Amino acid sequence: MGEIPLLSLGHVLLALGLSLDVLLNKDRPVSAVLWLCILWAIPYAGAVGYLAFGVDRISRGARERRVVQEMVRQSARLAPRLDRHVLRASDAPAGAPDRLGRHILRGTDPAVPVHRVLTGNAARLLVDGDEFYPAFHDAIEAAERTVHLQTFIFAADRTGRELRELLAERARQGVTVRLLYDRFGSTRAHFTRFLDPARRAGVQVRSISQANPLKGRFQINLRNHRKVAVMDGRVGFVGGINISDRNVSARRDGAPIRDYHVRLEGPAVADLQLGFAEDWLFASGEPPGTLLGHDCLPELEPAGSALVQVVPGGPESAGRGLAEAFFAAIVAAEESIAIATPYFVPDEPIIRALRYAARRGVDVRLVVPGRNNHWYTGFAARSLYGSLLEAGVRVFERRPPFMHAKALVVDDVYAMLGSANLDYRSLHLNFETNVEIVDPDFVGSVARQVQAEIDESREVTPEAHASRPLARRLAENVCRLFEPVL
Repeated sequence: MGEIPLLSLGHVLLALGLSLDVLLNKDRPVSAVLWLCILWAIPYAGAVGYLAFGVDRISRGARERRVVQEMVRQSARLAPRLDRHVLRASDAPAGAPDRLGRHILRGTDPAVPVHRVLTGNAARLLVDGDEFYPAFHDAIEAAERTVHLQTFIFAADRTGRELRELLAERARQGVTVRLLYDRFGSTRAHFTRFLDPARRAGVQVRSISQANPLKGRFQINLRNHRKVAVMDGRVGFVGGINISDRNVSARRDGAPIRDYHVRLEGPAVADLQLGFAEDWLFASGEPPGTLLGHDCLPELEPAGSALVQVVPGGPESAGRGLAEAFFAAIVAAEESIAIATPYFVPDEPIIRALRYAARRGVDVRLVVPGRNNHWYTGFAARSLYGSLLEAGVRVFERRPPFMHAKALVVDDVYAMLGSANLDYRSLHLNFETNVEIVDPDFVGSVARQVQAEIDESREVTPEAHASRPLARRLAENVCRLFEPVL
């Protein structure tokens, strides 16, 4: 009998200690209340859950990452010599409304001074793996010195094998090939040692994870979700497409996952390279000079007329720019907002910004999958429809195949694409990379593509949404409560 009070005392002390952590570090009341309830209602298991899923900051490893960031920042000031391509506040983006222009020219984030608005870029939209993989393989085959690839999912399937063999062949030909993957997203490839043939051929392969008990890291809820590639420091790719058969029409019976990627040339590629360098140096411990020299950061001449800003995201305090970028773009809209996202569980400020935009006459359209691959996230998203529909936002659910695309288009003059979904995980938990682009041809192609998704969708009407069964509404609202970990 004496063991029961002792266990209870242990639960109280543990819950009390972690409750202090919640109160000191959770800046969102819904998240704090959720975790306080879990900690006190579920003895011990609640504490394990909080350590694994609730700690959404980098407490261990932060010092190493800050050291790496400072090295990269120093290199950004010295190596690329891109000052002549940085957009100045006195320059106005042609054709952009005043408020949107001020958003684009909002200046360098003092926490992340590497990232800036750069002129003279060429941007091309790639839709699905059918367009992305051929362009990607061509760029790898054309590389003369370096190939850098970072991905969330490297699947152990035919598409993965083809890329693995191509990277191995380039390494055997003397090209320096570095491959970085997330251990959670590429679990099968990691544990089956799928990439060992590439290693033996000379490809430098590293994995990244925030869950490593040997190093005091327990945050299995934090993932590196970035999909970035840079060849010779001159050609870059960024977007949402992983390495998987599911993105190829011929391997999915003509119905691949719907997704977007961007091919970049010009000065902005340097900022993609610097972002890759930061993650690679953190994961590998490699001396920084090997990634910050001329081979990786060459002189870059203008390749087009697009304005591009690389926007990183992450759980550390210096990586919170994504949520602000989404919010700023939405409130800057004067005519239209079109959003495509597979997971829609954003912060309350973004919900309010969308409602406010619709109420002041902006044509706001949101397209999400009609059938989500994570049913609980789809349920949580539908719990938000009511307030949006009431304000005048139009919501569309795309018919299968599953839409994994992420895009924001404002006033047909500005677009943001990348790896980030419009949900709490991407805005606050994952490491992500997006790009903001102002260029008439590119933005037009993105706007047409989002409209193509809408054309394949069913519009959700206020009447239909209000008439859904009570059990369905309850399930949706319950899922919404778990927003901080979705």
